[in-house]
Amino acid sequence: MSSNKRWSNWRGGRGKRHRPFTKGGGRGGWGGAPSRRGGWGSTPSTPLQTPDTSPYFGWLDYFPDEQFVPESPLAARLRILVAVFEDILSDTLPFEEISVKGSLTIDIETFILRPGIQEGIPDLLELLKTSPDTTIRSLSLAIYHVLSTQEHGTQAIHTLPLVIARVSNFTPTTLLKDMRANLYGRFATVHGTVVRVSDVKPLVTHLHFTCENCAQDFAHPLKDGKYSLPPPCCGTTPSPYHAGPRTRTIDLQKVRLQEVVSEEGKEAGRIPRTVEVELTGDLVGSCIPGENVNITGIVKVHHGDTQHPRAVKDKCMFLLYVHANHVASSSSSGDSALVITMSDIVEIGNMGERYPFGALVHSLCPTIFGHTLVKAGLILALVGGADRATSSGVHRRSDSHVLIVGDPGLGKSQLLQAVSNVAPRGVYVCGNSATAAGLTVTLSRDGSDTVLEAGALVLADKGCCCIDEFDKMGSQHSALLEAMEQQSISIAKAGMVCSLPARTSVLAAANPVGGHYNPGKTIADNLKLSTPLLSRFDLIFILLDRPDSGLDKYLSDHVLAMHAGESGSQFEDHDSELPLEQRLMSCKEEVDPLLMKKYIAHVRSTVQPSLSDDAKAVLKEFYLAIRAQDSNDETPVTTRQLESLIRLTESRARVAQRRVATGGDAVDVVEIVQHCMRDLRGVQGGGGKGGKPMGVTKAGKLLVAALNKHSERTCTSLF
Repeated sequence: MSSNKRWSNWRGGRGKRHRPFTKGGGRGGWGGAPSRRGGWGSTPSTPLQTPDTSPYFGWLDYFPDEQFVPESPLAARLRILVAVFEDILSDTLPFEEISVKGSLTIDIETFILRPGIQEGIPDLLELLKTSPDTTIRSLSLAIYHVLSTQEHGTQAIHTLPLVIARVSNFTPTTLLKDMRANLYGRFATVHGTVVRVSDVKPLVTHLHFTCENCAQDFAHPLKDGKYSLPPPCCGTTPSPYHAGPRTRTIDLQKVRLQEVVSEEGKEAGRIPRTVEVELTGDLVGSCIPGENVNITGIVKVHHGDTQHPRAVKDKCMFLLYVHANHVASSSSSGDSALVITMSDIVEIGNMGERYPFGALVHSLCPTIFGHTLVKAGLILALVGGADRATSSGVHRRSDSHVLIVGDPGLGKSQLLQAVSNVAPRGVYVCGNSATAAGLTVTLSRDGSDTVLEAGALVLADKGCCCIDEFDKMGSQHSALLEAMEQQSISIAKAGMVCSLPARTSVLAAANPVGGHYNPGKTIADNLKLSTPLLSRFDLIFILLDRPDSGLDKYLSDHVLAMHAGESGSQFEDHDSELPLEQRLMSCKEEVDPLLMKKYIAHVRSTVQPSLSDDAKAVLKEFYLAIRAQDSNDETPVTTRQLESLIRLTESRARVAQRRVATGGDAVDVVEIVQHCMRDLRGVQGGGGKGGKPMGVTKAGKLLVAALNKHSERTCTSLF
């Protein structure tokens, strides 16, 4: 007896009797004992008793409805693939890892360049695109045969599951708007953001049936998991046995992918397109809500909602979905669809040798005149600080949060929209139409499934979330506390407890209560916001519409020039030794928005700066100074402000592509923070202790406290 026949007899099912159709059954998703590993999207519709005449191990597992023909093109391709994989796979291959995953990833770009493929199967890419099911089965069978041969250890035969070939780097990427009926049955790669994830459920691929007359047991394949009856046996229909030993299942998870639309590709009046994706086997759990992924798989169709009454009448209506073969997550910060070429890297390097901070500030929303330090703070928040963890493994927040408060008509909304457009990954929402669930995570029911739907903060992971009309959110502010400090969102509803990452910078704009900022009140009273929420913002800018003859002249010239289609008004050049605001005003270099987006994405992923001794000394001196001055303030300065200074200093070094933050970087950050503090304190009238301005609310509290002390001392309530 040949080794192949011994192998076929050993791999029989575990039923009551051995039958010819069980030959070739394995431990994977196609044959043998029940398994929770991967499987194919389609299986034969009737049980076969095809004799195993092929020289390959597991032929009936991968091609159960096909008889091996040595002269067929499929056999010729298999011989070439086996020879190629014998060169790729070695004796030191980790069988344990493959047995756990049940798959092997193939980089198709390098695989087709191998001499055996170029000479024997030059049209492999075209075959993969037009006949993906047969091609992937062929690749999987070749891998499985090589791993199961005598040269690679017979002990692995008894533990190795059926291996699925996962194809990566398959190009080009198909846009979701281009997914039409002509892609049905083809291999494609789609890119998008995961917005919905379902529970993991077992999908039955083969169901155990028993004939009541002859007591014959067999496994009937269910195509795409849809229930069907086997052919009659002994003149009667066999009875199903769901818990039978021949019933086989695989893990199944459904996710929803939403397209990532750039500012140039937006279509007016159209919501973002979505597509359903089915993950099976080891791909289950590879996606989380809010993650940008590239998914490669076979485009298939299925009926719509079969539970709906109209679904019975609309049997000819189908929905496209993708049966995933490979999932690649976006490892870099920002959008994985943003391609940075070598010419872009050269241009980014040349830009870093000049004054990139001034160029970025000048190019951010050039239609808005002035607000130079506000734009500088937004650029620092876009770039972010170094992402590090402490020695104990605690993650340190690297994203900065910015709040812009001011009178109407000063361009706050335009600034936020400009930031979301140039951010590598930006989400823009309006507070008056946002809910707590829309900002964080929604737990909903889809039939009997519990699904997670990502909100704006989760979708903006590793990016920025711009929230306009921040004061109109009502009671939704409490949902931001955890995301702004711990950079995660926890949910505990309907028996489900989980936590999703929300590593995002919150950039918010708000109008004061009553429409105009009241200098006699604190910022908390003007916005009706809690102190814990305000303390989480690294920078708080207050924009006031005050008459200024010089500034108004520049502003009117700028607005008239913009409406005439000319370049806006500019300040004259200033010496480089002058303060930061004047240095930024003197820069006239403009950067293309696309290059600006690539520059920010590049420095975020490649530059991880650290603080120099000079920078540490500048930050320490400034922190101690404001700590001593702010001892009696309503919002005391804490170590949270010191961490904000460190993050902003690292961001300033990142903008200049420096690995070490210098003392000059710290001085620039101190100037921006001092500008915010002057805004916060300078708008309030009165004088306080140490020459600090004092608000009316605080002065009133001090007066009441003094009167109470006088009443206790004189034992009278008359003054």
